[in-house]
Amino acid sequence: MKLLKQNLFYFFILVTLLFSSSCYGPKRLYYLQQLQDTTIQNKLATQESIIHLGDQLYIFVSSVNTDASGIYNLPNFNVASQNMQQGQTQNNPVSGYLVDDKGEIVMPKIGAIHVAGLSYSAVKDSIQHLLSPYLKDPIVSIRLVNFRVTVLGEVRNPGTFTVPYADLNILQALGLAGDLTINGIRETVLLVRQTDKSKISYRINLTDKNLLHHPAYFIQSGDVIYVQPNKVRINNSAPFFQVWPATVSAITLLILVLNYLHK
Repeated sequence: MKLLKQNLFYFFILVTLLFSSSCYGPKRLYYLQQLQDTTIQNKLATQESIIHLGDQLYIFVSSVNTDASGIYNLPNFNVASQNMQQGQTQNNPVSGYLVDDKGEIVMPKIGAIHVAGLSYSAVKDSIQHLLSPYLKDPIVSIRLVNFRVTVLGEVRNPGTFTVPYADLNILQALGLAGDLTINGIRETVLLVRQTDKSKISYRINLTDKNLLHHPAYFIQSGDVIYVQPNKVRINNSAPFFQVWPATVSAITLLILVLNYLHK
């Protein structure tokens, strides 16, 4: 009996050590820790977005003569109308003007306009100027309709998400994916950003109150976010931890048998 108790004692110590090594403190799960009530003047929020290759732009033109300006608005709805007639549905029914691999869009009468790398306000002013010979007092509004972000890793619903607006921050992007699972590491979230000339990577700490000042707090279209799994998730995926309940039962039975034979 003494030998049995001694063996069981060492065995339970081993199991306790295995579990304690994989513990994940609750404080590491909280976002924006120690953030107090305050007003934050975030300069990043006022930076205007830049147009990129592959963007779909909803460009609405209005003028005194609505019939003359209507031709410039047709590309915004042509694909949507065709899909509705064919009984098809899509998440983003507005087609708009596609920025091609040359960084250009093509508008009626005006022709090709280079827009990639320019701000929305700059393109708006340029189009209004180009429309002046054809329309009286043209007014142009532009917005991005295929803003997309990809969220992977330890989130509840990983995938690529398209939203009809360009004002999105990293917390909202993670919300689209159902938030992080309990096993996602919040201190080293990876964000990869593709520009027209390079790729930029950021490591983001969601638990840090200074997250609101991070240069990658505001998402750009095409960003990819990856959440790493913690040790608990990795260990649970390991073959040992997948079979450990059976292993524990087998070892317990072996100890009992050995103790019986020892008697």
